[in-house]
Formats: sequence, C-alpha cells, structure tokens
Amino acid sequence: MTERVSNIADRLGSSHSLLRWMPWAIAALHAGLMLLCGLWVGAWPSMPIGWSLLAVLLSSALVWLAIQVMLRSMQAQQSAVSKGAIARAAHLAPSPPAEPTGTYPPRIYERMVASLPDGVVIIRSGQVRFCNAAAGSLFDPSGEAPSVTGEWQPYVAPDLRAREAERLDRLQCGVISPLCFRHVTLLRADGAPFQAEVSELLLENDGYHDVLLLLRDISESERMQRELEQANQRLQHLSQRLMEVQESQRRQLARDLHDDIGQQLTALKLHLQRLCGSLAHEPVLARLAAQLSDAADEALAKVRSLSLALHPLQLETLGLQAAVHWHLSRFLEAAHTRWSLKLDGETVGLSPDIALVAFRIVQEAVNNVARHAHASRVEVHIRRTVNLLQVEVIDDGVGFDFRAARARAQSLGLTSMEERVAALSGELNIASLSGVGTRVTVSLPIAAPSPHHGVDA
Repeated sequence: MTERVSNIADRLGSSHSLLRWMPWAIAALHAGLMLLCGLWVGAWPSMPIGWSLLAVLLSSALVWLAIQVMLRSMQAQQSAVSKGAIARAAHLAPSPPAEPTGTYPPRIYERMVASLPDGVVIIRSGQVRFCNAAAGSLFDPSGEAPSVTGEWQPYVAPDLRAREAERLDRLQCGVISPLCFRHVTLLRADGAPFQAEVSELLLENDGYHDVLLLLRDISESERMQRELEQANQRLQHLSQRLMEVQESQRRQLARDLHDDIGQQLTALKLHLQRLCGSLAHEPVLARLAAQLSDAADEALAKVRSLSLALHPLQLETLGLQAAVHWHLSRFLEAAHTRWSLKLDGETVGLSPDIALVAFRIVQEAVNNVARHAHASRVEVHIRRTVNLLQVEVIDDGVGFDFRAARARAQSLGLTSMEERVAALSGELNIASLSGVGTRVTVSLPIAAPSPHHGVDA
C-alpha cells in the first residue's frame, strides 16, 4: 500500500512538470500561426511592422493567460483528487506498532517484586504492609506461614528491637538517610536467630512514608567466613610452631657443630701440628702431616661458618647491626659485590624474636642476591622508630617476576619470609623489575605482642 501511494505522488510530480511548459508552447504556436496567416492573406505588408508585431504579441499573451487560468483550475481539481487518493491509500495501509510508553501496569511491578530472590518487606508505622515470597521463606523456611504480617518488631532480635524501632521512626520522619548492607540479627518464626543483610529505601505512598527493607540471609556466608578465619588462625599457629621448631633445631645443630665437631677438629689440628714438629727427620711424613693439619684447619673454618649461619652468635651477643654486618661481609665480599649498611635508630634492646626475624629476612634476601641476582651492589637500610622496625634490602641485579614465583609456590625462601613476617603481624613488600633490580621491604611492629613468644631465638 505504501508503494501505491508513492506511485501516485510520482505521477503527480511528472504531470506538474509537463503542464508548466504548456502555456508557453501554445502561445508560441499561436504567434507563429498569426504570422503565417497574415503573410498568406497579404495583410502584413499593408501595416507597419511595429504594429504588426505588437498585435501578434498581445494576441499571444492573451492566449498564454487564458491557458494558464485553465491549467491552474485543472491542477487544483487534480490535486484535490490526488490528495483524496493518497489519504484513502494511507488509511488502508497498516499502521506501525505503537511505541511503548515506558509505563507498566502496577501488576507487572508486583510480579517483578514477587519474583525477586531477596526478601522485600514494606513497613509503615511499625506494621508490615507487604512482603514477597522470598521474605516469607526467610522467616519460615518450612513454608507453613504464607507471609510476614503484623508488627515488625517481633521479627527483630530482642536486644536490637529498641534500636531498630527508633531507626524506622527516624527514617519515616526524614531525620536520617537510608543505608545499604546493614547487618541485623532477625528471628525466624520458630525463634531461631539468623544474620541478615538489610538495605533500606524510603517510599512515598498515599501521603505516607513507607520503609522498604531488602533482606538477604547471610548466616551461611558468615559461618563460612568464621570457619575460614579459624582455619587461617590454626594455619598461622602451625606455621609459627614450625618456625619455632626450626630455629630450635638450628640452634641445637649449631651448638653441636661448635662444641663437638669443632672441638674435635681443633684437637686433631693440634695433634697434627705436634706431629709435624716431631717428624723433622722424616720430610715426607712431615709434609703429609702438614697437609692434614691444613685440611683440618679448613674443615674447622667451614664448621664454624656453618655454625654461625645456622645460628649467629653475634645476634645474641652484639645485636642486629653486628650480625647483619657480619653476614654481608661474609657472603657479598666473597662474591665481589659491593655493599653498604645504613642504620637509622638504635637496634640494641630489640626483642629476640624481632631481631631474629629481621636478620633472617636480610639473610634470605642477601642469599638470593648472591645466588640469582648477579648484582654489582647491595644496599641494606635498617630504620627504627618508636613503634616500628623497617628493614630494606635493595640490589641492582637482574630482578624477577615476584607474582609468578609466588603463584608457582616454588620459592621456599619467599614463603619463609612471608611466614616469619606474618608471625609478628608485620608487612612484607617485594618490588622487582627485570633488568632493574629488587627491593625487599619489611615492617615489623615493635610493640605488638608475639604469640607464644614469637620465634624462639
């Protein structure tokens, strides 16, 4: 039908173009015929040429004017007929679908609210005016009570009723603003309490201020959260205990190496030196005894070094600064790596567990530098404030992907550092860029009590 209307309009346009030139053509044809007729009958030679042309032009103008009037009348009639045809065709054409107004019937909204998975309760002056099926299931999972009715306060825990009643009154009066995601203890139909997440909305209805409560049962999620926290606490306690046992074993092993094996090697070295003095007349045996004495001396040095690495005596006798200085010189100078130690604040008087954790962090970081970083310089900064001990180890090595190493859980050193710092409620930050270096920063609270005396020194 739309195509038909279009065709009618196209035909009208074509006819208008044709009729526009028709008066001029007829006037020109009239002028030509008059000239020919005048020449044919011999009337023009007897008249002046000017008057002859004027007569032809006036006659042609009258013809043009008459034809224009006639055509205008015809066009008006044709236009009226065409408009009627277009109107009839448009009337017969199917109308496009009406645009949605954006307003739905109230029943649609009721169905939407009724189908929500969260409970919806509307309260006016302390009375429940509406609740959906989800709210009824929250308060009566058995489904015996079809809905929540009557006063709202019996559904609130007794110790919260006064507070919640006052809050509803203040909400309805506009004194306070609605809040979202409040945690409130509510009561089921059988009196069993449950934790609910409550979001509030103020509604204006028939001149009243109603309060809409959106309810969600979070009892299960809170139970799982508590169990997760308890599991984390048990895991942290186990980790602390393992570190205590580890340090105890290290201390015992260091003592055994120093007291037993170290003393035996010292005695062996002394006997070999005496033997060398008594074998002056036997140069071959004397040379062999000297080699054995040197080997015993080298073994004794390794035993002492291993004993100090397991449990540094400097940490107990001289403090954190001396122990860190000894470790840097022992490991980095052998690797031809420049190092510096900067101290800001006094480290004497630190508790043994904090000093030990700080030393172990430096020890692990420096060992990683010596083994993997290929660094040319290492800087260690130790800062102490009233409530905090901060240790920072910076190198200019090759760096590494800390997140990838942590995700693979293949670095026992990183895990050990994290567990030691967590045992003292501290913070560990590791920043590393490939080709730039690594920065290890540890912050340990000094005043924080350490469970089970922290890590046994």
